[in-house]
Amino acid sequence: MTTPLLQLKGVHKSFGPIDVLHDISLEVCAGEVLCLLGDNGAGKSTLIRLLSGVHKPTSGEMLMNGKPVLFENPREASNG
Repeated sequence: MTTPLLQLKGVHKSFGPIDVLHDISLEVCAGEVLCLLGDNGAGKSTLIRLLSGVHKPTSGEMLMNGKPVLFENPREASNG
């Protein structure tokens, strides 16, 4: 079994008292294509902002190639 390029484990994101993402888990392996679908207000943009370093998760874990990551800003996220 290969290590996923990207993994989210139990990721939550809150803005003050408002919970936006709840217990998000995701794996993306090499060669896979992912489509992110959902209703308005479902948290799609917030998830992309977490992955791109605009926001940080409130809790949970993000891993790249099996190693924990926490991007400080979009530039750091783009350098992976």
